Amino acid sequence: MDEEPLHERMETYERLASDVAEATRERDETANEIGDRLAAAITEAVEREGANVVQSGQSKDGHRYRFTARLDRAALVAALTETLPNGFVVSHVNDDGTMSVEWTGSDRTPSKRERGAILKAIIAEEMEFDGDGLIESVPTRERVLARAVELGVEEDEAASRLSRLATLEVVDLADGHVYPDENFSRY
Repeated sequence: MDEEPLHERMETYERLASDVAEATRERDETANEIGDRLAAAITEAVEREGANVVQSGQSKDGHRYRFTARLDRAALVAALTETLPNGFVVSHVNDDGTMSVEWTGSDRTPSKRERGAILKAIIAEEMEFDGDGLIESVPTRERVLARAVELGVEEDEAASRLSRLATLEVVDLADGHVYPDENFSRY
């Protein structure tokens, strides 16, 4: 058994607990500051890219009209590749506009990750769903590559990255179309 008096062990415990509490507070403050700076970068990109507004319905009497404003996710991701601080990349953008921004663990963002994020956003943007939320249609490979070129990605780089995403089971390339695969939401 340890011969150190118990009151000294308690003093050590209290000092360590205080150190942990201070480190936790500093960690949380740092995380909040990082989040605020990323939100500012995203806001800047959204302001630059704007939103698409489409008519989504009207009343039977024609007096009320309903509109839906939605972001062009692919254009937003392309803009964010230039706006986000080095080392950060968009990993996923959901239908409702929520998104995940991931730190790559490096002081710079690999261009492959940026191109992959843009391609995933294009695929997500081009997919159509039925009323039950099931995929109704997916984009063609040619449409994905053409949209990537519109967003500033070289065609050969887009094609290469699309093939790599298929190897990683992020997408499935079949019959000239691009389908989301099992890792689509995780990569």
